[in-house]
Parts: sequence; structure tokens; C-alpha cells
Amino acid sequence: MDINGNENKSQSSVYADLNAEDPEQLPSEIESLCMNCHETGITKILVTKIPLWKEVILLSFECDKCGYNNNEVSSGGKVQEFGLRLQLKILNKLDLNRQIVKSKYATVSLPELEFEIPAGEHTGEITTIEGIIWRAKFSLIEATAGVRASKEIKEKLITFVDKLSRLINCETEFSMIVDDPSGNSFIENPNPEKIDTQLTTIHYHRSLQQEKLLGLVADDVEESNDEDAPPVWESREAIRNEVLHFSVDCPNCLKQAETNMKFINIPYFKEVIIMATCCEQCGHRTNEVKSASGIAERGVKLTLHVVDPCDLTRDVLKSENCFLYIPELELEVGMGIVGSKFTTVEGLLKSLKETFENQSYFSLGDSALPDQQQRMRTFLEKLDQASQGKFSYHLIFDDPSGNSYIESLTAPNPDSKLKVEFYERSWEQNEELGLNDMNTENYSSEAEKPPETCS
Repeated sequence: MDINGNENKSQSSVYADLNAEDPEQLPSEIESLCMNCHETGITKILVTKIPLWKEVILLSFECDKCGYNNNEVSSGGKVQEFGLRLQLKILNKLDLNRQIVKSKYATVSLPELEFEIPAGEHTGEITTIEGIIWRAKFSLIEATAGVRASKEIKEKLITFVDKLSRLINCETEFSMIVDDPSGNSFIENPNPEKIDTQLTTIHYHRSLQQEKLLGLVADDVEESNDEDAPPVWESREAIRNEVLHFSVDCPNCLKQAETNMKFINIPYFKEVIIMATCCEQCGHRTNEVKSASGIAERGVKLTLHVVDPCDLTRDVLKSENCFLYIPELELEVGMGIVGSKFTTVEGLLKSLKETFENQSYFSLGDSALPDQQQRMRTFLEKLDQASQGKFSYHLIFDDPSGNSYIESLTAPNPDSKLKVEFYERSWEQNEELGLNDMNTENYSSEAEKPPETCS
């Protein structure tokens, strides 16, 4: 059964919600080889579903002969549609206590130390930021004790271990980057209803090598040459009244699915591209909205006062670069938390509630403090009431790219409930959009300049 109470028949016989009081939910035990003493040990396997998160496979090995033990967490769910890159700025010891889910495909790096833990070095695990660094520290200590190297190399290893110790003591600020092509890693936000200013989340399209690593394509598949591909259309005018179709790999079942793409002209706004994918094999659906005119000259701030049920039916377009605020709920949603959407006010708030339910398992799970659990439940209840229009509130879109929209019910005349403000972007906002170093004039002539030669 999923978080909305719908039974998932395809997985109900394999995955069950984690419940310590269920006598039938016992781990399976198998004999396996101990990699320490090469005797026979016992591996316990539990296939379960962590509430408000996803399906996992828990493995615990213990050897009675030598006392060696090992634990592993493997994702039992799907590979996500996009890869994921998480960059966290650690400022104090509270940040070291943030819980982290790291899949076996994730690479962890500490840029300040030029240190990287490659994918596959450690198994998938649920731990903390401090736990990741502690494990790396002890691995280096063991390597230092067992390595046969010169005194100079050992001294360098000891010096590096001391640097890791200073990070654990939080003597200096540093960054941690988790790059996971499977998209199944996660870093806890201590306040899920607020924008996490210390965490940067980037979703990206996987490379062919990453697709091979995840087993999504065969090893003998080669990069396609886009120059040899036939043109999809001759001009935009030729497809304005046509729905384009192309095949993609379904992110849920990895089988072929069809994506529909269409240009839509939103009245009193601009032209956008809507892409919708529906898999006939498993029923998985996704949709995405992109501006057809690029980044606007100025940013836009839209403030809607929701007071009547009719306001919930207004069409809204939220771009992927848009920040969302509801002051009455003390809600702040940064870019990347919820992707681009073309829906209604009600649909957007319900989507937000579902997103918070899926991503707030640390705030609602057994490991959370009672006050933290109650605060999150109260917030989700208020968000649900807002989606039903049970009280008045302000919905604010702040989009530096200028590509977000809230429908006006009195267009082209002014709407008393909707405030539209245009503003000049700051240098930081232009930097995030990649505009500061962009050359849009005479770039062809500069590219044709011959290289300077040394005389």
C-alpha cells in the first residue's frame, strides 16, 4: 500500500511496510562465506518497505568463528529518471548529524581535501555526514597500518587522517558532494518546510557510461551520431498544430514508452512546450513544461491572494527555476524541489503535499523526535487544508527566469487578487542561470579569429 492508501498489487507479495510488531516479518537466513576467515557465516535478508520512503533490501552478515560482521542496504525500487548531484555546505556540528542515504552507485567527494570515495567502494548505507567521514578515516587508518610503503608516504597518510579529524570536529567549514547516477541518494533537510540554503540539488541526464553502470543499456552500445539522424521537423510553424511522438526508456520499468510533445500558446503569457510520457507497460506517467522563448529579460514575482474556491481552479505554470512561498504556512520551496508544472493552484498544492510526504521520512519516521514528527504532521495538515481552500493565504512565485505564470480571471484588465512585479536580476541570479559569461554578440567573428602566435 502506498502513502495515499492505494494498494500496490504488483509488489504487495514481496515488499511489506516495516513493522517491528509483525511476527510474520522475519528475515531469511542463508549460509555464506566469511570474507575474513573463509569459514561459513550467516547472512540475514529482510525485504521490506520503509514507511514514507521506498523499497529496500536489508542484509546483515555475522560470522560466529571470527566475529566479523557487515551490514548493507540495497535499493529494491526503481532507478530514478535522472541522475542526482547533492552538494552540502557543512557549517557546524548540527550539519554533521544530518542523516544521509547513499546508494552503492554514489560517489562522495570532499572538494576542500581533493578526496573522493568512488562508487562501489562501500555498500549502500543509511548513516550521517559524520558517519561517512568516520568510515573513510578508519579505512585510511587501517590502510596506513597495513601498507608497505616509505616513511614519507605513511606520514602523508597520517597528515591526511588528521585533516579528516578536523572536519569531524568541525574546526572549519567544508563541502560534501554526493553524485548518484541512480538518483536514489538523499541528504536530510532538518526543516523540510524551509528552503535548505546549504544544500544544492541538481538533476541531470545520465551519460552512456553511467547507463551501462546501472545496467540500463548493453555494454556494446555505442554513442549515437546526432549529425546522421534525420531532422525531426523543418520549422516550428510546421508543428504548431501537430503533436510530436518519440520513444524513450520508461524510468519505472525501463521498457519503451511514448512521449508526446506539443507547443501551447498560453493566453496573455507566452508559448510553452509541454512533454508528457505515459508507459503502457506499467502505467507510469510524467510531464514537463519548458518555455519556448528562453529566459526572459527580467525576473517576475507573482503574488496571488487565495480567498475563494474559484482561486483554486486558476491555471498556474511553475518553471523549474521558480521559488514558491506561502507566508501563512511559513513554507519556502526552492528550485529543483518540485519540477516544472502546468496545473491548477489546487493541483500544485496537492503535488507539494505528496512531495513532502515522500521526502520527509526522516521527519516522520521512528528516528525523528516527537516534536519534529508533530511539527511535520501539523504542517502537512495545514497544506492539505490550503489545497481545499479552507482558509485564505498568499501564493507567491518568484522566478528569476521570468517563465512562471498565474492565470488572471479578469485579463486583460487588472486582477485585484493577483499582483505582478517585474525586476532586474542580481548578479548571483544571472550566475545561477548561466548568463554572466554568455556572449550573444559577434561570437561568430571571435570564433573565426586565428590563434595568436608567439614571436
